Amino acid sequence: MSIIEVQEELVSAVDLNVDLTTDGLRVSVYIDDVEVHDFVDYDTIAYALVGDRDKYPNEVLERILREFKNMADIMEQAVDESGE
Repeated sequence: MSIIEVQEELVSAVDLNVDLTTDGLRVSVYIDDVEVHDFVDYDTIAYALVGDRDKYPNEVLERILREFKNMADIMEQAVDESGE
């Protein structure tokens, strides 16, 4: 049994930035005035997905693959339409 109850409220500004680059995925998290960032290349992402079959069984990998192919189709169409 507790006779003193303490409540605290912490307020922080959090900003999440995710960029797809030509080399991979860059993630930055800003918490107040502190930045935490990391980078992972596309091959490492793929090997991480296929390396964790409990989290990413075939059905999940197939769905992710379809979505990546759809994303690639959309980007390819945009490049073709721009004429560059």
